[in-house]
Amino acid sequence: MLQGGEKIRSSIIDSANIECRGISKSFKGKEVIKEASIELTNGLNVIVGENGAGKSTLFYIITGVLRPERGTVSLNGSDPWKHHKKAMRDVSFMPEKPSWLNGSSVREQIYWFASLSGTTSEKVMDYMDMFSISYLLNSTVQSLSSGEQQLLMLSCILGANSSIYILDEPNSNIDIHKRSLVSDAIRKKSLEDGSLFFISTHLFDEILTIYDSILVMRSGIIKKYQRQHVEKYYSIIRTDGDNIIIGKIREVDDKAFIRSGGIMTSLSLEKCNEIARNSGVQITSYLRIPSILGWLYE
Repeated sequence: MLQGGEKIRSSIIDSANIECRGISKSFKGKEVIKEASIELTNGLNVIVGENGAGKSTLFYIITGVLRPERGTVSLNGSDPWKHHKKAMRDVSFMPEKPSWLNGSSVREQIYWFASLSGTTSEKVMDYMDMFSISYLLNSTVQSLSSGEQQLLMLSCILGANSSIYILDEPNSNIDIHKRSLVSDAIRKKSLEDGSLFFISTHLFDEILTIYDSILVMRSGIIKKYQRQHVEKYYSIIRTDGDNIIIGKIREVDDKAFIRSGGIMTSLSLEKCNEIARNSGVQITSYLRIPSILGWLYE
């Protein structure tokens, strides 16, 4: 432990690694994960699937909370079920619904997290500044909105000194205008530290703009695609008049539709901007997602 609580990683890791070989898991006779094999090394890896697809179950298996019925898992060479403490010592895991100390203030929560994780309160507060939530320091955690709690936990997790970060739906409950701040912070952390991120989402999510590899989870089966192999994209736009502009977009792209607070279309941003201007509508946010995810929003 370094002075001020900062820790040195417990081992020198040239390349962080998550490896699953033929893992399966069932609940009440339904196979949620079917003979899944994945290998991740460094970079930003995003897994996408519908609610209930098994993403959280996969994360709980990878972090040693659940045991696979078949197959093996390795975190930096260690089995998280058999050797949990060793496997998790360089891993920061943010579940979809984090737990908090009852009645604690935000400041106390930060101190508690920093003490346990071997980081410093200052590093956590740097991320709070980045997410514009420093004004919450003297509030109780329970008084925060769900989005504020999510940003607080992200500040804690990103402030840790780990080789692997596993984030389950990190942008859920976060306001749309702050999701890009989260994506930027994750990308910067990955580039600066050379760490491995494994992130799940089911949203029209800015996380989908920063991936190095994308994994699609459907019917218990996982397929992985590298960014350089993705050739076609869909546009996701959010506007101040979706119901006004959607008809005009469908005149050019008859398969365009509205879902989860956004319009999905095969049109380019330039074409969408042209239609928006002619319709008196303003585009408030825009992102592109790989065409391999089109089924998720149909």
